[in-house]
Amino acid sequence: MGRRGWWLAGMGVAALGYMGVRGLRALLGWRPDAAEEFLRWTGPTATGIDVGSGRVDLPIFYYRDDSFLGIFTADREAVRALLPSDRLHPVMTPGGRALVGIAAFHYIHTTIGPYGEVAIALLCTYGRPAPPGLPVLLESRFPGWGAFILHLPVTTRIARDAGRVIYGYAKFLADMDFEKTPAFQRVRLSEGDRHILTLTVRSGGPVIRDLRPLVTFSVRDGALIRTTIPVYAVYQLGLRPGSGALILGDHPVADQLRSLDLSPVAVATKNYLVRYAILPAGEAIDSAARPHAPYPGADRPVARLTVRYGEAATPVIIHSPSEDPGGLRER
Repeated sequence: MGRRGWWLAGMGVAALGYMGVRGLRALLGWRPDAAEEFLRWTGPTATGIDVGSGRVDLPIFYYRDDSFLGIFTADREAVRALLPSDRLHPVMTPGGRALVGIAAFHYIHTTIGPYGEVAIALLCTYGRPAPPGLPVLLESRFPGWGAFILHLPVTTRIARDAGRVIYGYAKFLADMDFEKTPAFQRVRLSEGDRHILTLTVRSGGPVIRDLRPLVTFSVRDGALIRTTIPVYAVYQLGLRPGSGALILGDHPVADQLRSLDLSPVAVATKNYLVRYAILPAGEAIDSAARPHAPYPGADRPVARLTVRYGEAATPVIIHSPSEDPGGLRER
């Protein structure tokens, strides 16, 4: 077992001691009625929120998607400098590196329509620093856990504007070309002819059913916003070297990620087999000590979203700002 395997095993033992067997059963979603209850939302709702390009009802439901993520290491001080509050602390590895998550979502059926999204997030805890590695295993079961959204490119204007207005998410329009095969999932993120990044996550690993919510941090009007997003998911957990890979392009966002000394190989990945999510309103929990100036992107009606099922297949255009090449039609 390599060094990474030992520290992951150690974190697993620590998690067991921290939560106990009962707590770990809850963490992994081992409740027989969980699936039936999940979509029965009983929390706050709002209708007709004007975000500029349309009106949005909350919560937003995400019923079906193709999604995957990789966790990469980065320079601790460079990550710390990007966090907007001194009460947000980077999640660390035992070797002193910070952790950055990059996740890709091809949303097939949602209550605001289909679109693509790539989240670039700094993993952190709110309130106080955490022991190295442990929050990654416990996620939202660990006090203060969350992910500060550094960038959140999307492919539709309504998704961009809703994220900006309601949550302060750092959204901009970008082009996304997904590839999904039995062996891997991949997205190439670009803005016009400028490549931002390519994320590849391979299939394989133990299958885990998970009911832990996703917690995000963002900045809106000078306030630190925490949003807790219920998620019901089944995914393959990848811990082997080569499970996830990242290639950075020649775009300003890529240059910023490069300045973080981001690792090209993931330390852990998730390849989702099933995923439902419910996005409610966030809550202001603190003031932001530092502003977050997100990349604005160009103001376009829509960006390109395509998906290809294997290299020999013709890409399917979900939506595009230009004429369909080769006679393909939008669906």
